[in-house]
Amino acid sequence: MKIHGLALLLAASMPLMAHAHDYPTADKVEYVLECMVNHQSKQEYLYKCSCAIDQIAQKIDYDEYVESSTALRHQALSGPRGAEFRDAGAGKAMANKYKDIQEQARKACYVQ
Repeated sequence: MKIHGLALLLAASMPLMAHAHDYPTADKVEYVLECMVNHQSKQEYLYKCSCAIDQIAQKIDYDEYVESSTALRHQALSGPRGAEFRDAGAGKAMANKYKDIQEQARKACYVQ
């Protein structure tokens, strides 16, 4: 009887382990919408972009996602405001790591 209880507990916790890096729904939707816009809002990219954010969530937790995606986005800022993100340092390293993770996710999900 104890084995059945343990098996049931393990089975019930599997979905929780699979979503260890669950992101807020609004952030997932924002990522998917931006991704779709970058691909002419084609319906097929709803699924591909959703897959990509799920792949990213498997690799980094939400706090790291926010920091690294912000660092990448702000590399395009001109002048001294963007220097912290463009020049060598933690900002550039975070942006590069996120860029690599995002590229792996795009390849895995066939986002061109």
